[in-house]
Amino acid sequence: MTLRLGLTCALLAVVPAAAQEDYNAIFEAAVDAVEFEFDKSWAYTETRVNSEGTWVGRFDPRRASDERWQLLSVDGREPTEEELEDYLEDKNHDHSDDGEKRVDAMIEPDSVRLIDDAADHWLFGFVPDEEEIMGSVDATIRVNKLSGHLEYIDLRNHETIRPAIGVRISKLITRLSFGPAAEDGPIVPLAAQVEVKGRAYLVVSFDEQELLRNSDFVYAGGE
Repeated sequence: MTLRLGLTCALLAVVPAAAQEDYNAIFEAAVDAVEFEFDKSWAYTETRVNSEGTWVGRFDPRRASDERWQLLSVDGREPTEEELEDYLEDKNHDHSDDGEKRVDAMIEPDSVRLIDDAADHWLFGFVPDEEEIMGSVDATIRVNKLSGHLEYIDLRNHETIRPAIGVRISKLITRLSFGPAAEDGPIVPLAAQVEVKGRAYLVVSFDEQELLRNSDFVYAGGE
């Protein structure tokens, strides 16, 4: 009886561990499948909405390196010369690794846990790899069961965040959404939403929102 009980306990301990390893593999495969360098092979439209307005631009890797970005409109009108210059100056700066580094830096290693095993998706929780916020936010990742692709990464605070002396963040929401660039296309970043509200040194308040959306993908060849 003692041997049987010992074997039973050992099996009960192994099953959850094996399941956790499977979930870790599902999560890692979903993140690894995201094509962050999609701009090498795909033309697309980028729409940015923030307090400064709505900026719509088009990227095409087939153009000359200094002509790949074109500002199409600002708040639905033709952009001014100054707006064109500012836009191109920003876009010609190398942001190629920003998205991938941001995702890698978001997740504390070995902190992924299963929250919900639904019919069409897995929902995982994780601890953000950022000491200033890790205890103040709820962080989740959703993976599509049918395709295995990453659907979104979501962070939102459940208590006030104090990242520095005199700074209080009462609202923090970050959501990165992912999906196919086209039918049978690679999984790419489709949207990024950020909302931040708070106060600094009791006199300066801030309330910022920004939405970045990628759309109208066209395969341009290449890698």
